[in-house]
Amino acid sequence: MTMIRGKVVGCMTTFPGRFDIIRQTVASIACQLDALLLYVNESTEGLPDLSDLRNVTIFDGQDHAGDLLANGKAYLLKFLQDCEVFTLDDDFIYPPDYVAKNLDILRKMGGRCLVTTHGSVVQEDCDWYYERHSVFISIRGVVGLQMCNLAGSGTACFDQRRMPVDADDLLEKVMVDLKLSLAARDAGLPLFVLPREEGWLTVIRKPGLWEKYSGIEITHHTELARRERWDFATHARNARTALAAAGIGPAGIGLDPATAHCLDHGGLPPGWKHDLTSILTRDNYLSLLNRILDDETIA
Repeated sequence: MTMIRGKVVGCMTTFPGRFDIIRQTVASIACQLDALLLYVNESTEGLPDLSDLRNVTIFDGQDHAGDLLANGKAYLLKFLQDCEVFTLDDDFIYPPDYVAKNLDILRKMGGRCLVTTHGSVVQEDCDWYYERHSVFISIRGVVGLQMCNLAGSGTACFDQRRMPVDADDLLEKVMVDLKLSLAARDAGLPLFVLPREEGWLTVIRKPGLWEKYSGIEITHHTELARRERWDFATHARNARTALAAAGIGPAGIGLDPATAHCLDHGGLPPGWKHDLTSILTRDNYLSLLNRILDDETIA
């Protein structure tokens, strides 16, 4: 395939278990983009005909890198240069202003941010990847632009000119959310959660990687996350620097007032503090550890 340069491009991956919904998902977003690249895992047999959607290019995984799971989105980055990129999940119905609302934030910042609809705040000293201070859930309403330290790659938007991503590094293991978020942080970019009304984004309930990993074991995600720091101070510094470079203030970008206050005066925004949810999650983590230890003892 010819390299795509300087366009607004979506990258999505799918597999036969979602072929029954894939046309609905693709049709909701393709018309908003210059191009949509769709990586198909396992087999294309039974994939609905999408040929009428002129800007959709299908990548048969068997002709490329094989079964990559969610990493198909990362593989597609090899074919993009200097693009505004949307990484997309195949179980959402994207609203008609999805691309426009993301690009409004991204372009006001001169590309100096990563924008997501689903964002999380990981514990500062992360001991378990699935333990979070808070989660800005994709289908829930969010008031004001928020900051997070982990972006959901099913709803992420970034500019390759400001956030270079090594596709080969992303392909090493399945952890696109984690690697994209660290790439943004290392590029000095804040991670912003898009403000929106309840139900703006619609999900079609289908089991995915979260269900596979989150309650079963200590995964490779945790191994990497433990080596990193997730403190607000680093992300606040990135936000201040990026806003200054863009010549825009927190109010001009629509940043949540409590978060803007913390950028100016220190402290933690509400979503970055310990709360009951994080305490309950730690209890779940300890239960998981005990279960693993018990299994090892029995073995």
